Amino acid sequence: VIVLDSGSTDGTVEICKRMGVGSYHQDWLGYSAQKAAALQRCRNEWCLNVDGDEIVTVELARELQGWTVDKEVSAVEIPINDSILGKFLSRFSRKRRIIRLFRRSQVAYPTNRTVHENLQVNGSVVRSKHCLHHLGYDDPTKYFAKQIKYAQLRAEDKFRAGKSGSLIKLWCVGPFTFFRTFLLSRLILSGRAGLIIAAAEASYAFCKEAHLIKLGQEKSFSAEGSEQ
Repeated sequence: VIVLDSGSTDGTVEICKRMGVGSYHQDWLGYSAQKAAALQRCRNEWCLNVDGDEIVTVELARELQGWTVDKEVSAVEIPINDSILGKFLSRFSRKRRIIRLFRRSQVAYPTNRTVHENLQVNGSVVRSKHCLHHLGYDDPTKYFAKQIKYAQLRAEDKFRAGKSGSLIKLWCVGPFTFFRTFLLSRLILSGRAGLIIAAAEASYAFCKEAHLIKLGQEKSFSAEGSEQ
């Protein structure tokens, strides 16, 4: 077990010491770079990436162990079952999927992304049936604040890549994202938990586009000022 801590104050290091698990300190480098730094400390070929607010169930652990003996598989994409106000999503709601189990020699974290660090995989990716339980959304206020922060970081990534915001997209992206998440992904079947997640996803999409427009305006104002 590798624990890479960036200066947390929730007792992570003390818990690791009690459990006999080695922890390492690394000043915060950004989401993608931080995970890449943790991966560099791993020695086994198969690596499982789990955040501090996630739980690996017994059923998921058994399934993942089975995939590690398949020589044709390079990574496993796992559905995330989010908990909102102590209630998990319905089993009928579509879950977001993230690659969390992978062969160390077959993956790389992207260097051009600050957030949503999707792994680059060289090889085949399979999907697990069982979910990883995520408790990080139990406080809706913190959840929405985190979504806004992620939206700003993602907008900055897109702006550095030469993307620009669109007023038309700003009008449409919020309602469209809510419709897609709440109805097409069947979060409507998860009651208030699904409603909160759909609203948060819509807020993320809207804030990302709004921040992208803001960055474009700031660049235009800066260019106009330098010409005068």
